[in-house]
Amino acid sequence: MTLRRDGKATGYTVIELAVVLAILGLTLTMTVPLFARHLTGTALDAASGQIRAALRGARSTAIAEDRAVVFQGDSGGGYWLDRQHFALPAVSGSAPAQIAIGNAGRITFYPSGGSSGGRILVTNRAGDRVIAVDALSGRADAIR
Repeated sequence: MTLRRDGKATGYTVIELAVVLAILGLTLTMTVPLFARHLTGTALDAASGQIRAALRGARSTAIAEDRAVVFQGDSGGGYWLDRQHFALPAVSGSAPAQIAIGNAGRITFYPSGGSSGGRILVTNRAGDRVIAVDALSGRADAIR
């Protein structure tokens, strides 16, 4: 509390402070779930990016080593690439993203640069992302 020149006290009352704290509390209550949803969406984007990078690597390996390389989803929140298991990133408090693949659950990349083609659905509680693998070129592109 401070004093003005005329000797009167200035400052905030307890009621004014309580109102400001209540407004801050309501604001935080409304924004924290939005940040949590954003974090799970970020984890989904990271998982989708990791899978696209793995698919590009699988195609490159198939071409460079002149052999077929298989990418297969794992229901436990990861994927298998050439008989090695990789886990997907997860946000604390949420389950890792899940992968669903058409074509009997696997995509094969051939030495010619092509693939068996298909779509990969990556999901978590924030939504889903679809990755399309072109059969002719073997390219993996995010659809949404």
